[in-house]
Amino acid sequence: MAPADIVFNVQRGGFEQQVVAASSEAVIVVDFWAPWCGPCRILGPVLERVVESMGGRARLARVNVDEDPEVAERFGLRGIPAVKVFRKGEVVAEFVGALPETDVRRILEQAVPSAAEELVEKGDALMEAGNRHGARQCWQKAIAGEPRHGGAAVRLARLALEEGNAEEARRLASLIEEDAPQYEEASGLLARLDFAGRCQAAGGLEACRRRVQESPHDLPARYELACCFASEGSYREAMDELLGIVAADKHFQDELARKTMLRIFAIIGRRSALADEYRDRLARLLF
Repeated sequence: MAPADIVFNVQRGGFEQQVVAASSEAVIVVDFWAPWCGPCRILGPVLERVVESMGGRARLARVNVDEDPEVAERFGLRGIPAVKVFRKGEVVAEFVGALPETDVRRILEQAVPSAAEELVEKGDALMEAGNRHGARQCWQKAIAGEPRHGGAAVRLARLALEEGNAEEARRLASLIEEDAPQYEEASGLLARLDFAGRCQAAGGLEACRRRVQESPHDLPARYELACCFASEGSYREAMDELLGIVAADKHFQDELARKTMLRIFAIIGRRSALADEYRDRLARLLF
């Protein structure tokens, strides 16, 4: 049997406090049942086993709809057993009927954040409050428990890049897999690192700027200046230089200017207003 603090009965009139409000602290899985319901007696123990196996990431609230019909009416229940998963006051998953344990586990695992996800959220809150050190610790713990967690990796990569630790930023961004939601941002971070490396090898922003001022038609120099701008986040200036290269030579170094603009679009957001503006300008030059 699951511990009493993990599985509990919701008192009549207590749903708002025991479930909705409590779901701001932990995910609450609500089992709507009744003593006369045969499928409810089958599903109940399944829910207990699954929730108990989650190691405190969720709690199971049991609502007897005979004793608290107002709650059943509130949610328009048309049959029981019915299960609703609450997180931060909202229903994030639900199902009706005595599903097999494998299906129940799949649904709840998708709805309940992993330990790593909880640490990432805690780190975000600390960062928003100005506690950079505490945020870093949370994200490091998350990635220690789940080495390829994209959310933790991309946040730590951002920190490393801000602090000038290019090697660590590249290592962390490279952990993020193509199917992860953070992959596009990680690609953008890697692009910024590449731009910074190219700029540094060319002598830095001021040196590149001087070369272009002295030789405006030197396309390699203009490309290096564009990389310097991009490495510092001056994306409009970078893309202006790249458009100038395309206007002069569409095929410069195997269309390097066009390909570099696509990398910048990934950094600034492919559907951002700035990307749309320069995508249109690029298209007019190419076609």
